[in-house]
Amino acid sequence: MNFPVRRFAVVAAALASALGTVVPSASAATADPWTVTPAGAYTAHAVQPTWTVPSATFLCDSLDVTAGMLQATGATGGRIGTIDAIAVRYCSVGGIEYTVTQSATPWTINPVGQNPTHTNWVDVRISGVSVHWNGFGCAADFKGALYGHYENDTGNLVIGDRPGALLVSNVNCLGLINNGDAVTLRASLHMAMASTGEAPLIKAS
Repeated sequence: MNFPVRRFAVVAAALASALGTVVPSASAATADPWTVTPAGAYTAHAVQPTWTVPSATFLCDSLDVTAGMLQATGATGGRIGTIDAIAVRYCSVGGIEYTVTQSATPWTINPVGQNPTHTNWVDVRISGVSVHWNGFGCAADFKGALYGHYENDTGNLVIGDRPGALLVSNVNCLGLINNGDAVTLRASLHMAMASTGEAPLIKAS
């Protein structure tokens, strides 16, 4: 029953040998390193980020990364930085204010690959995201991952340009938010390195 599979493998190997080529493995294809210049501590600031659930969008005044680290190198899909502390100011919907706090740290910044449409952008995944949401008649936890990209030409870490995997749990919110709801954070965080005050460069080596 496995003869066709073995025959295909033999033919593929013969073709590769005849052409003098070597087919790279999937693991080799994802091991390309990324470099960050400069590395070290950074902060970031976003104006008017939004948190969207199926039934509402919550607008905030600002979102800051008050403590974070970027390391000098990292492999595709592996950690290249962290978000260690955030401050979110004045989030509201319908005139009701809500607080947003980081409930677990660190959040991890992972480079996914070169953005297919912009040569200066790097697609990223932010994993380990954990947030507690609290306000009048509403409390919930948001946990999971966020997706976005980093723009070397602007210094902005843009979150929410692609669907993430941030989900609601432990909710008590009068039906406004429900367990299992998907949450979208949209924010454009301008990054600044503590050593220079300038944005970093994140490039494939």
